[in-house]
Amino acid sequence: MNDGDMRKQESYSCSRCRKLKKRCPKQSPICKNCQKAGETCVYPGRAPRRTKRQLEEARLRGELELAQAKRKKVNNIGNSDGEFHSVAATIESATSLPSPFPTVSPGSTSASTIGTSAGPSLADQRPPIVPIIQGKLEHELHMPDSTPIKASSIQIEAVAGIYKGGRTTPWVTSKGTYKPIERSLYDKFIAAYFTHNHKSFYMMDKVAFLNKVSTIRDFTSMDGEYEEYFIFQLYMAMAIGCTTLQRAEMLTKDEEGLSDHFAFLAMKKFCNVIHSQNMETIKCLLLLGIYALFEPKGVSSWTISGLTMRLVIGLGLHRALPPRKAQGDVAQIELRSRVFWSAYCFERLVATSLGRTSAIEDEEITVPPPQPLYQEEVDDLDVTNMMISLRRISGRIFKRVHSASAGRKQYTIEQKLAVIASLRQEIDENYQLDKEKIMQKNAGSADRRGWDSISFHSSDTWLDMRHAQLHTMLYRPSALIPKPSADSLIHLGVCCLEALKHTYILCKKKLLPLNWITLFRTLIVCNSILYCLCHWSIDLVESKIEIQQCVEILRHFGEKWVFALRCAEVFQGISNTILEISLSNGQVPNMEKLTRELFGASDHYQEVLEENDVDVLWTCDSL
Repeated sequence: MNDGDMRKQESYSCSRCRKLKKRCPKQSPICKNCQKAGETCVYPGRAPRRTKRQLEEARLRGELELAQAKRKKVNNIGNSDGEFHSVAATIESATSLPSPFPTVSPGSTSASTIGTSAGPSLADQRPPIVPIIQGKLEHELHMPDSTPIKASSIQIEAVAGIYKGGRTTPWVTSKGTYKPIERSLYDKFIAAYFTHNHKSFYMMDKVAFLNKVSTIRDFTSMDGEYEEYFIFQLYMAMAIGCTTLQRAEMLTKDEEGLSDHFAFLAMKKFCNVIHSQNMETIKCLLLLGIYALFEPKGVSSWTISGLTMRLVIGLGLHRALPPRKAQGDVAQIELRSRVFWSAYCFERLVATSLGRTSAIEDEEITVPPPQPLYQEEVDDLDVTNMMISLRRISGRIFKRVHSASAGRKQYTIEQKLAVIASLRQEIDENYQLDKEKIMQKNAGSADRRGWDSISFHSSDTWLDMRHAQLHTMLYRPSALIPKPSADSLIHLGVCCLEALKHTYILCKKKLLPLNWITLFRTLIVCNSILYCLCHWSIDLVESKIEIQQCVEILRHFGEKWVFALRCAEVFQGISNTILEISLSNGQVPNMEKLTRELFGASDHYQEVLEENDVDVLWTCDSL
């Protein structure tokens, strides 16, 4: 035995071995590990025991749960005998759903039942306080070293990679606990969701959902009493409803932070609901996608919409049921149809806004459109079917005019113009039908104050804006017609200014959703305006009001929408130039200089979009 082995033995490991999680030889004054590494060896001794108060504070901060999760991960991956467990099995067992709980059967209860309180008392069944862990999604606390090759696990990792919300909540006290929320606020957010957002994506069984909500006695202790998918849907619906009320300026500054809080609570259930891979999973993904529309870029919505449509197609929801199965429960068959069309509307909305190919062709769809199950659904489903019609038309415009395959068609100019004419006729006919329905509905309720005022679906101004935007999409430079004629550009310029005018009116009425869909549509109109200005297809003096309105719309998005503010600067420069021209009564001594300024603005505008990785079609090659 050498001298090194005769060194004094310490009772506890040294600091360096503890930090590296190595087995320490515990030799004093220096252990073999530190001696070999040439590092200082320090023995701090036994860590002081924490008081009960210190342990409770650590638990509230989430430190104890994190330590337990790390130990569990090490124990499950490998034991002392060298035996390794399946990571996939570990995830499966850790995230499996509990047995379904009895559900409340839907009745004739309307939205007014939200405020009622019924059901058994939960006072004696409340779980202990759950620690608030900020900065991590729930499944990230026990992530494996690699992703299991399962659809649900891959979907979870895909969403975690692109969706940046749901990791923190601002709704906490100085003691690290959640701030209390009045029951009336919960009801307010749920009502806002069903008043506005539900009409565009009609996948939720409204009556059954609201009946179940009416049984909740305490929103802070629903675990074990309600299914995890229901808890996710409830919190995410409230998060979306909160953004709607925020847009309508019906919340205090403090209450606006509740959208992030509800998203945080919803994402704590995300991992479990994804593993189900059923229609409830689709609903949850759609709600997450709708909420993600308020992130400044379309990356998260694009990924979520793709995952959702893959699951929809995998479950065969796009196909009508065979006659034998179609004789089943009428309500369940109808709900199946609504889930598909909601996924279709969301995916088509995202794809056409980004100028990308859709995940499913209209020709592959055989499931019938949604139909009302009872009279109270008629008005809402009129809006839903109007949205489906708009999504179909925008998809056809992209496929027949803007897609790469459209550019490869060996059409004559007459055939190309015939394509444009047929699509324009379809747009105009649908517009007239929808316009008449909205006018009839508004004639029966001239006073639109109250809850209905937060929804733009009954606004003829909104319909006028969408009509002008579809015309802009149809007539702007495209793969089918890269260089439109002078007459087409004049019509394009008129439609662009119309779209801006109506968008501005909606913005002033607080009916304009400030999400990336609205922003990208506005930017596409801006692209087209710049193209028309550079080709002198818009009267500069007559367009000065609309172009200044464009600046105000872009600025209205706020500070976090950086590229919207930079695009606003470009158009403010154009607006200033047009103002100078109008003050000189249109007498421009140097038209060449003005042309250079407009082309320079378009180049700078394109640079702003590229620097911020904004995925909007640009037609600079056609200038």
